[in-house]
Amino acid sequence: MNYASEAAVFETPNLEEGVALIEKVVEQARLRRSSDFISRVVLLASPHFASLIESLAHTCISKTNCLNIWGGCVSGLLHGGKVYGQKPALMVAVFGEAFEPAKQKGAGSKTISLCLAETDHLVMEQLRAGLGNEPGSDCSQADTLGLLSYGANYLSMPRLEFGRLCHQPHSTASLSVSQPLTLNSEGLEFFTEVKTVTESNGLFLLKVDGVSAALALGCPEEQTKPIGLRLQVIDKDRESWIPVLSLHADGTMCLVAPVAKGQQIRLARRTPNAVHEEFKAWQPLIATHFGGRPPAMGLLIAGFERSEMCHDIDDDVAQILKSFPDTDIIGIFGQANWLGLQEKVLAPPRNNRLSLCLFNPNS
Repeated sequence: MNYASEAAVFETPNLEEGVALIEKVVEQARLRRSSDFISRVVLLASPHFASLIESLAHTCISKTNCLNIWGGCVSGLLHGGKVYGQKPALMVAVFGEAFEPAKQKGAGSKTISLCLAETDHLVMEQLRAGLGNEPGSDCSQADTLGLLSYGANYLSMPRLEFGRLCHQPHSTASLSVSQPLTLNSEGLEFFTEVKTVTESNGLFLLKVDGVSAALALGCPEEQTKPIGLRLQVIDKDRESWIPVLSLHADGTMCLVAPVAKGQQIRLARRTPNAVHEEFKAWQPLIATHFGGRPPAMGLLIAGFERSEMCHDIDDDVAQILKSFPDTDIIGIFGQANWLGLQEKVLAPPRNNRLSLCLFNPNS
Protein backbone atom coordinates (compact mmCIF):
# COMPACT_ATOMS: atom_id res chain seq x y z
CA MET A 1 0.00 0.00 0.00
CA ASN A 2 1.50 3.36 -1.06
CA TYR A 3 -0.71 5.66 0.96
CA ALA A 4 -2.78 5.88 4.11
CA SER A 5 -4.50 8.69 6.00
CA GLU A 6 -6.61 9.13 9.08
CA ALA A 7 -8.22 11.99 10.99
CA ALA A 8 -9.74 12.25 14.45
CA VAL A 9 -11.47 14.79 16.63
CA PHE A 10 -10.70 15.07 20.34
CA GLU A 11 -12.38 16.57 23.37
CA THR A 12 -9.12 18.30 24.28
CA PRO A 13 -5.82 18.53 22.39
CA ASN A 14 -3.37 16.06 23.90
CA LEU A 15 -0.15 14.40 22.86
CA GLU A 16 -1.07 10.83 23.81
CA GLU A 17 -4.07 10.54 21.48
CA GLY A 18 -2.15 12.31 18.74
CA VAL A 19 0.66 9.76 18.97
CA ALA A 20 -1.88 6.92 18.87
CA LEU A 21 -3.33 8.36 15.64
CA ILE A 22 0.11 8.53 14.04
CA GLU A 23 0.81 4.91 14.97
CA LYS A 24 -2.55 3.85 13.53
CA VAL A 25 -1.83 5.47 10.15
CA VAL A 26 1.66 3.96 9.94
CA GLU A 27 0.22 0.52 10.63
CA GLN A 28 -2.46 1.02 7.96
CA ALA A 29 0.14 1.93 5.35
CA ARG A 30 2.28 -1.14 6.10
CA LEU A 31 5.33 0.65 4.70
CA ARG A 32 8.80 -0.24 5.86
CA ARG A 33 12.25 0.99 4.93
CA SER A 34 13.25 -2.48 3.75
CA SER A 35 10.74 -2.38 0.88
CA ASP A 36 8.33 0.42 0.00
CA PHE A 37 9.40 3.10 2.45
CA ILE A 38 7.54 6.17 3.72
CA SER A 39 8.78 9.12 1.69
CA ARG A 40 6.43 11.87 2.85
CA VAL A 41 4.23 12.59 5.88
CA VAL A 42 1.58 15.32 5.94
CA LEU A 43 0.65 16.36 9.48
CA LEU A 44 -2.19 18.89 9.75
CA ALA A 45 -4.07 20.07 12.81
CA SER A 46 -6.69 22.52 13.93
CA PRO A 47 -5.36 25.60 15.79
CA HIS A 48 -6.04 23.84 19.11
CA PHE A 49 -2.85 21.79 18.56
CA ALA A 50 -0.56 24.80 18.04
CA SER A 51 1.47 24.13 21.19
CA LEU A 52 1.79 20.40 20.44
CA ILE A 53 2.44 20.35 16.70
CA GLU A 54 6.25 20.28 17.02
CA SER A 55 6.15 17.34 19.45
CA LEU A 56 3.80 15.48 17.12
CA ALA A 57 6.21 16.11 14.23
CA HIS A 58 9.05 14.59 16.26
CA THR A 59 6.84 11.57 16.91
CA CYS A 60 6.20 11.22 13.19
CA ILE A 61 9.94 11.14 12.54
CA SER A 62 10.55 8.43 15.14
CA LYS A 63 7.60 6.28 13.99
CA THR A 64 8.24 6.56 10.23
CA ASN A 65 12.04 7.02 9.95
CA CYS A 66 11.16 9.87 7.60
CA LEU A 67 12.33 13.49 7.91
CA ASN A 68 10.00 14.80 5.21
CA ILE A 69 7.27 15.91 7.60
CA TRP A 70 5.20 18.83 6.25
CA GLY A 71 2.09 20.58 7.52
CA GLY A 72 1.05 22.70 10.46
CA CYS A 73 -2.08 24.27 11.89
CA VAL A 74 -4.92 25.35 9.61
CA SER A 75 -8.47 26.58 10.11
CA GLY A 76 -10.14 23.33 9.12
CA LEU A 77 -9.63 19.80 7.78
CA LEU A 78 -11.50 17.52 5.41
CA HIS A 79 -11.21 13.75 5.68
CA GLY A 80 -13.52 10.82 5.17
CA GLY A 81 -16.34 13.06 4.00
CA LYS A 82 -16.30 15.14 7.18
CA VAL A 83 -15.18 18.72 7.89
CA TYR A 84 -13.24 19.24 11.11
CA GLY A 85 -12.43 22.56 12.71
CA GLN A 86 -14.78 23.50 15.53
CA LYS A 87 -13.19 21.01 17.93
CA PRO A 88 -9.56 19.88 18.29
CA ALA A 89 -8.74 17.76 15.22
CA LEU A 90 -5.70 16.11 13.71
CA MET A 91 -5.05 14.54 10.31
CA VAL A 92 -2.07 12.39 9.31
CA ALA A 93 -1.28 11.12 5.81
CA VAL A 94 1.73 8.99 4.86
CA PHE A 95 2.97 8.54 1.30
CA GLY A 96 5.15 5.71 0.00
CA GLU A 97 8.00 5.52 -2.48
CA ALA A 98 5.67 6.01 -5.46
CA PHE A 99 5.14 9.63 -4.35
CA GLU A 100 8.87 10.40 -4.07
CA PRO A 101 9.72 13.11 -6.67
CA ALA A 102 13.16 11.62 -7.28
CA LYS A 103 11.53 8.28 -8.16
CA GLN A 104 8.87 9.50 -10.56
CA LYS A 105 8.52 7.49 -13.75
CA GLY A 106 6.34 7.53 -16.82
CA ALA A 107 5.02 10.22 -19.14
CA GLY A 108 2.05 11.04 -16.90
CA SER A 109 4.13 11.57 -13.78
CA LYS A 110 4.22 15.15 -12.48
CA THR A 111 5.50 16.87 -9.35
CA ILE A 112 3.06 19.07 -7.48
CA SER A 113 4.06 21.39 -4.63
CA LEU A 114 2.11 22.16 -1.49
CA CYS A 115 2.68 25.40 0.39
CA LEU A 116 1.56 27.14 3.56
CA ALA A 117 2.31 30.86 3.74
CA GLU A 118 1.80 33.60 6.30
CA THR A 119 0.28 36.31 4.08
CA ASP A 120 -0.71 36.84 0.48
CA HIS A 121 2.02 39.50 0.18
CA LEU A 122 4.63 36.87 1.00
CA VAL A 123 3.13 34.51 -1.55
CA MET A 124 3.47 37.19 -4.20
CA GLU A 125 7.03 38.03 -3.24
CA GLN A 126 8.19 34.44 -3.05
CA LEU A 127 6.75 33.41 -6.40
CA ARG A 128 7.28 36.73 -8.27
CA ALA A 129 3.73 36.71 -9.50
CA GLY A 130 2.39 38.01 -12.77
CA LEU A 131 -1.40 38.12 -12.87
CA GLY A 132 -4.02 38.69 -15.53
CA ASN A 133 -7.47 40.17 -15.08
CA GLU A 134 -9.29 36.89 -14.57
CA PRO A 135 -8.63 34.94 -11.34
CA GLY A 136 -8.79 31.54 -12.99
CA SER A 137 -10.62 29.12 -15.21
CA ASP A 138 -12.40 25.79 -14.95
CA CYS A 139 -9.21 23.83 -15.49
CA SER A 140 -5.61 24.72 -14.69
CA GLN A 141 -2.34 22.84 -15.03
CA ALA A 142 -1.13 24.40 -11.79
CA ASP A 143 2.05 22.99 -10.28
CA THR A 144 1.70 24.64 -6.86
CA LEU A 145 -1.28 24.67 -4.51
CA GLY A 146 -1.17 26.79 -1.40
CA LEU A 147 -3.05 28.15 1.57
CA LEU A 148 -2.61 31.16 3.81
CA SER A 149 -2.16 29.78 7.29
CA TYR A 150 -2.96 32.67 9.59
CA GLY A 151 -5.94 32.31 11.87
CA ALA A 152 -8.56 34.63 13.33
CA ASN A 153 -7.39 38.22 13.71
CA TYR A 154 -4.40 37.36 11.52
CA LEU A 155 -2.81 35.23 14.23
CA SER A 156 0.16 33.36 12.80
CA MET A 157 -0.15 29.61 13.14
CA PRO A 158 2.81 27.20 13.28
CA ARG A 159 3.98 25.52 10.07
CA LEU A 160 6.19 22.47 9.63
CA GLU A 161 8.93 21.68 7.15
CA PHE A 162 11.29 18.70 7.36
CA GLY A 163 9.82 17.77 10.73
CA ARG A 164 10.64 21.09 12.39
CA LEU A 165 8.88 24.35 13.00
CA CYS A 166 9.32 26.51 9.92
CA HIS A 167 10.44 30.06 10.66
CA GLN A 168 10.54 31.09 7.00
CA PRO A 169 7.64 32.97 5.37
CA HIS A 170 6.39 29.77 3.77
CA SER A 171 6.80 26.01 4.09
CA THR A 172 6.65 23.66 1.10
CA ALA A 173 6.52 19.98 0.22
CA SER A 174 6.47 18.07 -3.07
CA LEU A 175 4.62 14.96 -4.21
CA SER A 176 5.09 12.96 -7.40
CA VAL A 177 1.69 11.98 -8.80
CA SER A 178 0.19 10.78 -12.05
CA GLN A 179 -2.23 12.75 -14.25
CA PRO A 180 -2.89 15.71 -11.92
CA LEU A 181 -5.90 17.85 -12.86
CA THR A 182 -6.70 21.04 -10.94
CA LEU A 183 -10.25 22.41 -11.01
CA ASN A 184 -11.05 25.89 -9.72
CA SER A 185 -14.23 27.30 -8.27
CA GLU A 186 -14.18 31.03 -7.64
CA GLY A 187 -17.73 31.09 -6.28
CA LEU A 188 -18.16 34.55 -7.77
CA GLU A 189 -20.44 36.35 -10.18
CA PHE A 190 -18.97 39.39 -11.95
CA PHE A 191 -21.45 42.16 -12.78
CA THR A 192 -19.52 43.92 -15.57
CA GLU A 193 -16.28 43.96 -17.49
CA VAL A 194 -13.28 45.88 -16.14
CA LYS A 195 -13.94 49.62 -15.53
CA THR A 196 -11.76 52.61 -14.61
CA VAL A 197 -12.06 54.72 -11.45
CA THR A 198 -12.60 58.38 -12.34
CA GLU A 199 -13.39 59.87 -8.92
CA SER A 200 -13.01 58.76 -5.30
CA ASN A 201 -12.80 60.36 -1.87
CA GLY A 202 -11.25 58.37 0.95
CA LEU A 203 -13.27 55.19 1.42
CA PHE A 204 -16.00 56.41 -0.94
CA LEU A 205 -16.00 55.39 -4.59
CA LEU A 206 -17.89 58.15 -6.42
CA LYS A 207 -17.58 57.71 -10.18
CA VAL A 208 -16.44 54.97 -12.54
CA ASP A 209 -16.03 55.56 -16.27
CA GLY A 210 -17.50 59.04 -15.72
CA VAL A 211 -20.83 57.93 -14.21
CA SER A 212 -21.96 56.97 -10.71
CA ALA A 213 -20.05 54.00 -9.32
CA ALA A 214 -23.13 51.89 -8.64
CA LEU A 215 -24.50 52.40 -12.15
CA ALA A 216 -21.19 51.74 -13.89
CA LEU A 217 -20.46 48.59 -11.89
CA GLY A 218 -23.93 47.11 -12.25
CA CYS A 219 -24.67 47.20 -8.51
CA PRO A 220 -27.85 45.71 -7.10
CA GLU A 221 -30.31 47.96 -5.27
CA GLU A 222 -29.25 50.27 -2.44
CA GLN A 223 -28.10 48.27 0.59
CA THR A 224 -26.80 49.45 3.96
CA LYS A 225 -25.10 46.11 4.56
CA PRO A 226 -24.48 44.35 1.23
CA ILE A 227 -23.82 40.66 1.54
CA GLY A 228 -20.93 39.11 -0.35
CA LEU A 229 -20.06 42.13 -2.54
CA ARG A 230 -16.37 42.74 -3.17
CA LEU A 231 -14.40 44.91 -5.53
CA GLN A 232 -11.62 43.42 -7.65
CA VAL A 233 -8.77 45.94 -8.04
CA ILE A 234 -6.38 45.05 -10.87
CA ASP A 235 -2.84 46.38 -10.76
CA LYS A 236 0.06 45.76 -13.13
CA ASP A 237 1.35 42.56 -11.52
CA ARG A 238 -1.31 41.52 -9.04
CA GLU A 239 -4.88 41.93 -7.90
CA SER A 240 -6.50 42.79 -4.59
CA TRP A 241 -10.01 42.49 -3.25
CA ILE A 242 -11.92 45.09 -1.23
CA PRO A 243 -15.24 44.30 0.51
CA VAL A 244 -18.11 46.74 -0.03
CA LEU A 245 -19.51 48.21 3.19
CA SER A 246 -22.58 50.00 1.83
CA LEU A 247 -24.35 51.21 -1.32
CA HIS A 248 -26.01 54.63 -1.31
CA ALA A 249 -28.99 56.09 -3.18
CA ASP A 250 -26.78 58.59 -5.06
CA GLY A 251 -24.74 55.74 -6.54
CA THR A 252 -21.67 56.06 -4.31
CA MET A 253 -20.11 53.04 -2.64
CA CYS A 254 -18.40 52.85 0.74
CA LEU A 255 -15.44 50.46 0.77
CA VAL A 256 -13.22 48.88 3.42
CA ALA A 257 -10.13 50.38 1.74
CA PRO A 258 -9.65 53.29 -0.69
CA VAL A 259 -9.15 53.07 -4.44
CA ALA A 260 -7.35 55.65 -6.58
CA LYS A 261 -8.26 57.45 -9.77
CA GLY A 262 -7.17 55.47 -12.82
CA GLN A 263 -7.26 52.05 -11.16
CA GLN A 264 -8.95 49.17 -12.99
CA ILE A 265 -11.81 47.62 -11.02
CA ARG A 266 -14.70 45.19 -11.30
CA LEU A 267 -17.49 44.27 -8.90
CA ALA A 268 -18.23 40.69 -7.92
CA ARG A 269 -20.73 38.94 -5.68
CA ARG A 270 -20.27 35.70 -3.82
CA THR A 271 -22.54 32.95 -5.13
CA PRO A 272 -23.54 30.20 -2.68
CA ASN A 273 -23.51 26.63 -3.95
CA ALA A 274 -21.43 27.65 -6.96
CA VAL A 275 -20.08 24.13 -7.49
CA HIS A 276 -23.54 22.87 -8.48
CA GLU A 277 -23.30 24.72 -11.79
CA GLU A 278 -19.53 24.56 -12.19
CA PHE A 279 -19.49 20.79 -11.93
CA LYS A 280 -21.44 20.59 -15.19
CA ALA A 281 -18.41 22.10 -16.93
CA TRP A 282 -16.01 19.92 -14.94
CA GLN A 283 -17.57 16.57 -15.83
CA PRO A 284 -16.37 16.31 -19.45
CA LEU A 285 -12.91 17.58 -18.45
CA ILE A 286 -12.59 14.90 -15.78
CA ALA A 287 -13.94 12.12 -18.00
CA THR A 288 -11.51 12.98 -20.80
CA HIS A 289 -8.51 13.44 -18.52
CA PHE A 290 -8.93 10.15 -16.65
CA GLY A 291 -10.29 8.08 -19.52
CA GLY A 292 -13.74 7.63 -18.01
CA ARG A 293 -12.40 6.17 -14.76
CA PRO A 294 -12.68 7.89 -11.38
CA PRO A 295 -9.43 9.43 -10.10
CA ALA A 296 -7.99 7.59 -7.11
CA MET A 297 -7.11 10.60 -4.97
CA GLY A 298 -7.88 14.26 -4.52
CA LEU A 299 -6.57 17.22 -2.58
CA LEU A 300 -9.05 20.01 -1.83
CA ILE A 301 -7.78 23.41 -0.72
CA ALA A 302 -10.33 26.11 0.04
CA GLY A 303 -11.12 29.23 1.97
CA PHE A 304 -13.33 28.36 4.90
CA GLU A 305 -16.27 30.35 3.47
CA ARG A 306 -16.86 27.42 1.15
CA SER A 307 -17.43 24.97 3.99
CA GLU A 308 -20.13 24.30 6.55
CA MET A 309 -17.90 25.99 9.14
CA CYS A 310 -19.05 29.35 7.82
CA HIS A 311 -22.38 28.94 6.00
CA ASP A 312 -25.07 26.43 6.83
CA ILE A 313 -26.80 26.87 3.48
CA ASP A 314 -23.67 26.14 1.46
CA ASP A 315 -22.85 22.59 0.53
CA ASP A 316 -20.09 23.05 -2.05
CA VAL A 317 -17.79 20.62 -0.27
CA ALA A 318 -20.63 18.12 0.20
CA GLN A 319 -21.41 18.38 -3.52
CA ILE A 320 -17.81 17.58 -4.43
CA LEU A 321 -17.72 14.56 -2.10
CA LYS A 322 -21.01 13.34 -3.54
CA SER A 323 -19.64 13.73 -7.07
CA PHE A 324 -16.52 11.66 -6.34
CA PRO A 325 -17.71 8.68 -4.26
CA ASP A 326 -14.78 6.51 -5.36
CA THR A 327 -12.06 9.13 -4.83
CA ASP A 328 -10.12 9.46 -1.58
CA ILE A 329 -10.23 13.23 -0.92
CA ILE A 330 -8.44 15.05 1.87
CA GLY A 331 -8.57 18.79 2.29
CA ILE A 332 -7.57 21.85 4.25
CA PHE A 333 -9.33 25.16 4.84
CA GLY A 334 -7.77 28.51 5.65
CA GLN A 335 -8.07 32.25 5.29
CA ALA A 336 -7.52 32.03 1.55
CA ASN A 337 -6.02 29.70 -0.97
CA TRP A 338 -4.17 30.14 -4.24
CA LEU A 339 -2.46 28.12 -6.86
CA GLY A 340 0.62 28.74 -8.97
CA LEU A 341 1.60 27.97 -12.54
CA GLN A 342 5.34 28.42 -12.94
CA GLU A 343 5.79 32.13 -12.05
CA LYS A 344 2.10 32.94 -12.08
CA VAL A 345 0.02 33.08 -8.91
CA LEU A 346 -3.75 33.38 -8.75
CA ALA A 347 -4.62 35.29 -5.58
CA PRO A 348 -8.35 34.90 -4.97
CA PRO A 349 -10.76 36.93 -2.87
CA ARG A 350 -9.91 35.95 0.68
CA ASN A 351 -11.73 32.91 2.05
CA ASN A 352 -13.68 32.26 -1.11
CA ARG A 353 -11.77 30.13 -3.61
CA LEU A 354 -11.99 26.36 -3.84
CA SER A 355 -9.40 24.33 -5.77
CA LEU A 356 -9.57 20.58 -6.24
CA CYS A 357 -6.51 18.69 -7.49
CA LEU A 358 -7.38 15.19 -8.69
CA PHE A 359 -4.69 12.60 -9.47
CA ASN A 360 -3.64 8.98 -9.43
CA PRO A 361 -0.62 7.50 -7.66
CA ASN A 362 2.33 6.55 -9.82
CA SER A 363 2.29 2.89 -10.76
